[in-house]
Amino acid sequence: MHIENLVEMDMFPEPFPVRVIYNRDKKFTYPSHWHNAIEIAVAAKKSSGIVINNRLYTLEEGDIVYISGGDIHGYPLSPGSERIFIIFDLNQLNNGNIFHEEYPYISKTILIKKDVNTELHSQVYRLIEEMLKEASNIVLGSRFSILSKIYEILAVIVKGSNGAMELKSEGRKDLLYRIGQVVEYMENNYMEQITLSDTAEKFGFSEHYLSRLFKRVLGVPFRQYLNIIRIKHASESIILNKESISDIAFNCGFNSISTFNRTFREIKGCTPLQYRKMQWNHQNDGKGGQDEKQR
Repeated sequence: MHIENLVEMDMFPEPFPVRVIYNRDKKFTYPSHWHNAIEIAVAAKKSSGIVINNRLYTLEEGDIVYISGGDIHGYPLSPGSERIFIIFDLNQLNNGNIFHEEYPYISKTILIKKDVNTELHSQVYRLIEEMLKEASNIVLGSRFSILSKIYEILAVIVKGSNGAMELKSEGRKDLLYRIGQVVEYMENNYMEQITLSDTAEKFGFSEHYLSRLFKRVLGVPFRQYLNIIRIKHASESIILNKESISDIAFNCGFNSISTFNRTFREIKGCTPLQYRKMQWNHQNDGKGGQDEKQR
């Protein structure tokens, strides 16, 4: 998976458009993004933060959030927490056929609180646990079982979600468009010396407003998001090219190798040289590289 202009791409590595993930990474973060797929996130252990449509929410342990396709969301650092993700593309599963009477109920992003929406929560949580168990040992017929539980969850939400808190998406399209222009500029010019003040002036914002917009919509400061873009491209170069680490650092917009090494370690959890060795070893073993920071 990767993100281009806020859109998460290549979400499903196989034709089956469903992902079931138990994330135990205690330092997990994921930048704000959107996709057409539905995403269900659970705070499995300890509380977990989530940014949805420029607002930060705290999921207490056990809480469930059902995120409709198209809503911007991201996961800030929540030390010690663990999460469950269920992601599925209903359009692909149904070949584009949606039941119009039910659609208004499944197109809302809702928060299902463990201690408030007790009956709805217990039904959805039970199905998620069963899905996790099924996904942990895929055998013939497992995918049908997982699909059946997805449809059961949707049925439960349609029938009983009236008491759940709707997380509305006011102004989402305007924010997507405005911040998307800036992100596209950063993606195309990450190798240059991009600054917050210059970017704000280029797009007609005040520096203060653009800084606030990044934190509200993407959940991270401007500089941090720029570093995420730069390290993403640097990671690709480290794997695919034989350039020196210092050349890659400067080609990706960093002024010093020490800053590059520090930033790379913060985002990837290892040094650039360690990352290159690890990825090359995986390739030689025929396994391919897996980004530790991806879900």
